[in-house]
Amino acid sequence: MDSDDTLARNALSAMVNMAEDRQADIVIPRFQGTGGRQVQGLFLSFPEGDIGLPRAMETLSPQKLFRRSMIEQDQLRFPEGKVRLEDGIFITRAYTIARRITFCGTGPLYFIAERDDGQNISARPIDPDNYVSSCRKIAELLRDGVPDAKRSERLIRQFFSRKGLRFYAAKRWLKFDAERKQRWVTLHQQFLRDFVPSESDALIQNVTDRRKVMLIRAGDVIGLDRLIAAEQELVHTNQYLGGTHGTYGVELLVAVTPEDPTSILGQSRTPSAWRLNLARLVHRVLRPFFGHHFARGLSRKLSQIAVGRAPGAYLMLAGRRVRNAIAVPGRLVGAQNGSLHFRFVLPEELLRRFPGERVDMWTIAEVHPNLSGRQTRVRTAPLKKGQKLGGLAYATNQGNLSLDLRKKRG
Repeated sequence: MDSDDTLARNALSAMVNMAEDRQADIVIPRFQGTGGRQVQGLFLSFPEGDIGLPRAMETLSPQKLFRRSMIEQDQLRFPEGKVRLEDGIFITRAYTIARRITFCGTGPLYFIAERDDGQNISARPIDPDNYVSSCRKIAELLRDGVPDAKRSERLIRQFFSRKGLRFYAAKRWLKFDAERKQRWVTLHQQFLRDFVPSESDALIQNVTDRRKVMLIRAGDVIGLDRLIAAEQELVHTNQYLGGTHGTYGVELLVAVTPEDPTSILGQSRTPSAWRLNLARLVHRVLRPFFGHHFARGLSRKLSQIAVGRAPGAYLMLAGRRVRNAIAVPGRLVGAQNGSLHFRFVLPEELLRRFPGERVDMWTIAEVHPNLSGRQTRVRTAPLKKGQKLGGLAYATNQGNLSLDLRKKRG
């Protein structure tokens, strides 16, 4: 642990007990940030118990409990020198050889502090060659340490989405000069060519991330500039307006509101009332047949035709334990007070892909042509004490919308 972090009083005993009870080689404690430090969503939502490699790879920092015999037998060591992601290299190797990894703590066990002295290596300017070199080492460890080729490819793709695409977020990318942008793209283009088959790009559910990966593969810096600049114009808030649960699945109504009324999203043309009425009519007529994939697809296509070239939205769903993300395109069904109202249909076969899970949700706004922004967690209206949303939907302690699929559904 770092010298400026602290542990809960029961942290070590809880972690050791879990390691002994479950014969785990690595125990990940639940984090909580202090002094303004933010932590990954993993530490807020993942349930206590065993954790698979895909979710464990979301935390590559070293503040974990390791079985000493594993370290000694495999001679695990941190790389020396000024190496970026040196923790990640060590942790990835440990993950791939561990018999079992567990996540410990119903409440926070490790309190990680915000550092502002700028003395640690991770606070210094990032050299693209050094950083990508370490990413390549981690990808090699995953490729060599996970025998199933499809599984290792998926892990590397997810790793690149977290550690590679972070440099294509607007707050970073727009500050780079032309030479630095080109260097990142060149290095990442080679990384993708060597480790991630292009045919797997279709599996990236986040539409903005998928478009970025395709532009990186093409070496299209100008296209990246355009897409990333649009992210700023598509920042929005949202709110859950209600939902229904039928035999065919779940419908959710979400309002998407541009954060800046003068942005591209705020200035986008809203369909006329007759077009929106036509879209709602199509939905009502075809709803009884939504148990069939064809009817849902036809409803979505006809709704798009009805509203014309209007803004769109996707609903991103992700399970807390497995994190198998799925994107669902929305139907624009209304507009009020500067907000666009989208209806999302989640059929039963989609919900069955999250067995026994609690599912979190985000929206992604999109405008023509093919410009989309970053995802925003779906919020609920403030609830009165003891008030519940009903059905499968519920509000988290943070006021976010989630689905509880642990309940038995008829």
